[in-house]
Amino acid sequence: RRACPRKNPGNTMSQATQYGDNVVVARLGDAKIMVSVLRTINFEGGDASCSLSENGMKFTVENAKSMQARAFLQSKLFEEYTYMPTDEEVTEFNLNLSTLLECLNMFGNVAGRVSLRLTYAGYGTPVMLTLEQQGIIIDCSLKTLEAGRSPDIDIRATEIPSNIIMKSEWLAEVFSTLDATSETITIHMSPDKPFFRLGTHGPAGSMQVDCPKDSDVIESFNCEKTLINKYQARMLKSCERALVVSSKISIRVNAWGTLSIQFLLRLDDVDEGVFVEYLLLPEDESNSGYSETQS
Repeated sequence: RRACPRKNPGNTMSQATQYGDNVVVARLGDAKIMVSVLRTINFEGGDASCSLSENGMKFTVENAKSMQARAFLQSKLFEEYTYMPTDEEVTEFNLNLSTLLECLNMFGNVAGRVSLRLTYAGYGTPVMLTLEQQGIIIDCSLKTLEAGRSPDIDIRATEIPSNIIMKSEWLAEVFSTLDATSETITIHMSPDKPFFRLGTHGPAGSMQVDCPKDSDVIESFNCEKTLINKYQARMLKSCERALVVSSKISIRVNAWGTLSIQFLLRLDDVDEGVFVEYLLLPEDESNSGYSETQS
């Protein structure tokens, strides 16, 4: 076995004895951190793909092959994170995200921290959770399924001529005012005015909201050419659950119109940056934006 511990790397045999046949053993000081992160992508209530590696855990949820949401829990977020794969550098499986969240939230909204120990022993085995709060221990066994989903939406499949980093508050306010009857939201990014514009068109009429590149909410503005794309409003607005708990966002659009919005989450008692990413294909899907290789 190849051991990839985050702390105190010992020899492979001693770690295999300590952790048994587990592929991953992770300890988190407060399970509420994991709950807060995974809630930001639980918009469909269905299955999520989980990828384990020496770098941490990645959870991916998709919707109609037009949108993917990814949550990253880096290994350094955990008090302990040991990954001992058998053959592959990345271990993948599917599980029901809503069920995982229910298990993680077994103690409800009680005050104080709820410690978490998570283990996974490999293909066909359940994810085992042990939660502890003030001496009370709850063990959960969560069924896993064989990994299976569409290839990753890859914004890097072609050039990315635009990237905006901004405070989350502006986009959150705009989303709350956009016409709810519009089926699509148009995103206009250009090196000249209007620079960054969101627009809707519905039975009640048209609406446009502009954000100039010298606005106080813009931290970085890079746009090499004009890009105008429409996205399904229902899917784009589903990212609000990540938006409301984030401090800043990065918005990128590639030459095919594939949209990436990365959220830097604002979490209590967490010093490390925790990121969630939403990727959407435009209404015109002549270029799919899908990658043949999974990451």
